[in-house]
Amino acid sequence: MIVANMNLHEVYDTLVSEMPKLDWKRDALEERAHKAMDRSVGPLALTPNYVMYDYKIPSSNNQYIIYFYREHPFGPVLSDYLCVLFDDSKRFIIKWTDDWRTPAIHVYTSHFLQRYKERFLKQPDLSANEVAVRFLSRNFELKPIAIDERINKHVAKYGEFAGEGYLAKDGFCFKLSGKERQEGKQTVGISFFTTFMPLSDMSRSQQEAILDECMKDLDELGY
Repeated sequence: MIVANMNLHEVYDTLVSEMPKLDWKRDALEERAHKAMDRSVGPLALTPNYVMYDYKIPSSNNQYIIYFYREHPFGPVLSDYLCVLFDDSKRFIIKWTDDWRTPAIHVYTSHFLQRYKERFLKQPDLSANEVAVRFLSRNFELKPIAIDERINKHVAKYGEFAGEGYLAKDGFCFKLSGKERQEGKQTVGISFFTTFMPLSDMSRSQQEAILDECMKDLDELGY
């Protein structure tokens, strides 16, 4: 079972080792999910652009969310997994990459999910699991943005760990980042998503700083 005092490599290795069981369960749910997703297309749509299922692996007691979603209303049905981790009274949602070349873990804190629900979704009855799936099924591309004092006036307090955030379709994600190195293994990165703000709620100086970072990328591409 994944517990909070495990190191990053132990957590990542556990998540990857259980993917065959998740794949098997996903395949078993696929037809049911597709039928549900077919009802989410068109003017008489009955559901959002995703469906989700809770799944606990008996041998490890690890709890997962298997979800199916469409990036676009008439696009193909895709699927992915999340892990639910409890640390005493704290609750986290974990997403991970399955690319051994760039192993990474994204940890969505309860505070992040609550702020996304309050500030963007504005649907107070959604559960934390639903909020996480709603965020990830809508914001499937996250653009790294360097953070300075204009974006986060407290950035100096956290140093290099708070030096980057993510620009998403729905707004801006603040996070803390780190890495763990072990001899003979690939470095595992971790990002703790701490809070969320819609761009419309950010100050003019914050918006301009984010735009400046985006323009730097265009300059590097020669535009």
